[in-house]
Amino acid sequence: MMKHNYESKQYPHIAGKSPNEIIDIFRRYNFVDDHGHRLEMCQDFIDLVNAKSQQHQDG
Repeated sequence: MMKHNYESKQYPHIAGKSPNEIIDIFRRYNFVDDHGHRLEMCQDFIDLVNAKSQQHQDG
């Protein structure tokens, strides 16, 4: 059975980051959908980041 190597992935911490900083982190991952559309250009993703950032600020 194959074991997952957790040390091979280092995720940046997004807590306390602005929406633009979070989107920039995901931009560097270069995620695209089946049509080649980049994740950071998806309005649903942008709305999610903004909502979560606002929720975090509101406490």
